[in-house]
Amino acid sequence: MVTENQHSVSGRLAGVLRKLSASARRVAQGDYGAAKHLFQVSGAELETPELRELAEILGLMSVKIEGREYHLEQILAELKIKNAELKLNVALRTESAFLFCSFAFLFFIYAIALAGMFHLGFNSAIAKTVMTAGLVAALLAAAGISVRRHHYPWADWGFTWKGSRRALWESLLFGIPLALAAIALKWMIVQIPASPLFGHSIFEPFRPSFLMLATYAVGVIAQEIISRGFLQTSLERILTGKYKALMAVLTASLLFAVAHLHYSLSAVLATLLGGFFFGWLFYRHRTLVGVCVVHFLLGILLGDILGIIAM
Repeated sequence: MVTENQHSVSGRLAGVLRKLSASARRVAQGDYGAAKHLFQVSGAELETPELRELAEILGLMSVKIEGREYHLEQILAELKIKNAELKLNVALRTESAFLFCSFAFLFFIYAIALAGMFHLGFNSAIAKTVMTAGLVAALLAAAGISVRRHHYPWADWGFTWKGSRRALWESLLFGIPLALAAIALKWMIVQIPASPLFGHSIFEPFRPSFLMLATYAVGVIAQEIISRGFLQTSLERILTGKYKALMAVLTASLLFAVAHLHYSLSAVLATLLGGFFFGWLFYRHRTLVGVCVVHFLLGILLGDILGIIAM
């Protein structure tokens, strides 16, 4: 016959099992705080070894489930972030492609208008300056509308002071060899009898006015904003592959060099070589500060002090 004591033990074990079952069910539903009851049972010496072992197994299972769920939540959060970044990159690439096509179209219109003007005999410096200023204004307007419409950070296009001090000093340092090479080139040119600068001094008379320097500075800034800030950056986002940065620098430099064709071939060549150098500086620093300063100084040196570009 079953004694009263055996009935009591069986009832207590049944109660413990019901509590274990309830705790396990709560854990399965996501309430991991219920696992503490499982570990309490596993450490209770009054319970049978089998019951303690069962409680310990259930507790360890709940810990593993909680850990895996936490890991999955982390993965899901990372995927959401990457998905948002991917959408932003796609939007940037799309807008960059549209901006590049707009620039190419404006350059085409400029070249056609310039050729037509020359064909009709309108070859005055004022007309060329007005057309060039119109091109620059149209390019800046297209870029500004694009940025404001999509609320992209201006820093993404090089409008930032971050790293500007380092960019300025490095740009000046790297520009010194180019300046010395330009002086050496002028020295060689003035020695050649067939040269239009034969017999000239190495340094031309240079008495700049404030208005001339300010106008040229504005032009330099506008050129760098267009060619490096928007054109090169857009190409870097559109292109893919190992050499996309190199191709972006080359393409941006070539397009802007063509815009100087109405000045002289030497101006195109100087603009092209300078564009390679300025494009590399911008790729290195991602700010327009150093590029604009060294462009201004080298332009004054080549165009006014040495007179090479005017050949």
